[in-house]
Amino acid sequence: MEELKFVIFQLEDQKYGMNLSHINGIEQGYSIIPVPNAPEGIKGIINLRGVVIPVYSLREHFGMPTRITNPEKSLLVTKSSGTMLAYEVDAVIAIEQMKKKNINDMPEVASNENTIFMQHVLHIGSEIVIEIDADKVLSEETRARVNKMIAENGKKDA
Repeated sequence: MEELKFVIFQLEDQKYGMNLSHINGIEQGYSIIPVPNAPEGIKGIINLRGVVIPVYSLREHFGMPTRITNPEKSLLVTKSSGTMLAYEVDAVIAIEQMKKKNINDMPEVASNENTIFMQHVLHIGSEIVIEIDADKVLSEETRARVNKMIAENGKKDA
């Protein structure tokens, strides 16, 4: 039976997951450079080994307070629909290997245009964790603005 790996992370008291195949790296101890007039949800940019990468606040996307005081705060660095993007999360908890039988589609009642980025429900022991699809968090309009911001603030890594 095929298995998939997920990075399990926390935002406030809730756990979420992201398919490990979408994640290029997990970073801690970073410094975000604010960018004036950045697209909604973008906290700023980081310079990661010579590559300028925008930092997106999943907390803001979920309507949570955006300030993270947890020293374990982390960035999940992804290549989201061709755009290098780092998602800021409160903490990375684990990497879980999941059997397909423990991965279900989001219930239809919870699926709408505002939750399109919530792809699956993961059953980890007695807990359920919502999988976030890195390619669907940003709208096309926001993605275009982010790509423009990257071009204006440094080289874009393809």
